[in-house]
Amino acid sequence: MITIVGAGKVGSSAAFSILGRRIGDVLLVDVSEDVALGEALDMMQAAPAIEFDGRIEGTSDYRKMQGSDLVIVTAGFPRQPGMNRIDLINKNAAITKSIVREVVKYAPECKLMMVTNPVDVMTYVAYKESGFERDRVFGMGNILDTLRFRSYIALELGVSREDIRGLVIGEHGDSMVPLVNFASVSGIPITALLEKEQIEKIVNLTKNSGADVIKLKGATIYAPAAVISIMADAVMRGRNRVTSVSTYLNGEYGLSELSIGVPCILGRNGVEKILKLKLDADAQAEFEKSAHMIKNAMRKMNQLT
Repeated sequence: MITIVGAGKVGSSAAFSILGRRIGDVLLVDVSEDVALGEALDMMQAAPAIEFDGRIEGTSDYRKMQGSDLVIVTAGFPRQPGMNRIDLINKNAAITKSIVREVVKYAPECKLMMVTNPVDVMTYVAYKESGFERDRVFGMGNILDTLRFRSYIALELGVSREDIRGLVIGEHGDSMVPLVNFASVSGIPITALLEKEQIEKIVNLTKNSGADVIKLKGATIYAPAAVISIMADAVMRGRNRVTSVSTYLNGEYGLSELSIGVPCILGRNGVEKILKLKLDADAQAEFEKSAHMIKNAMRKMNQLT
């Protein structure tokens, strides 16, 4: 069973995406039981159309998450126009701690996926608060950034998005690091197909695209929901997907005592393995700067909480 804590736009959209892919039964938990019940009822009525025969339930009672294989936390204050993810840190750290305590109580064997922003800091908070092994606590972020990176490469080249491969590491935020030298189109490096100015434009669009959506419609919904279902599929079905997720580092990439996006194998046990890439000098410097940004955010959190 998959439990999603937070039945707002992202949580409910993610639930419906998970049901549509028939990954598993879903429990929606929200402080507003009516919202959770209503979303679950709405999805249940759509279930025949998506050929889903499993269970979808809504509640405000954390006790019902017992036996969950995966718990996904989307609850928290949303990012508003003009805000960056770091602005959310104080309020959402308190919410994350309270939710994680319930997870530890009722689903102590689960894998724990954080979506609440700023996701790298919240992944660190969840890891420390839960006491779980680090492979069982991970955050969504760079997979979403990578989808945006791939989309903009495809648009610039006028080719199918399916043929684009890429990777983004670092903070899920303004200091993210799209790895240009690891991006390709059907195996062809994008550096062989695009001019430097085109690549710089793509990188800037990737970094700003989340804020652009929020400015236009108030929230990012469908892309995060799709990413959540991809990650849920990798864990629940043991797919061993190679992708970048926020995870706690213990010396990898020369970093410790923070969670940050790095390439991993994501499978049934959560983060099955952290993959160490040899970065060029520019990418390494950007990655270290990104880690510094997260560390600064954590220091602010420690001062406020």
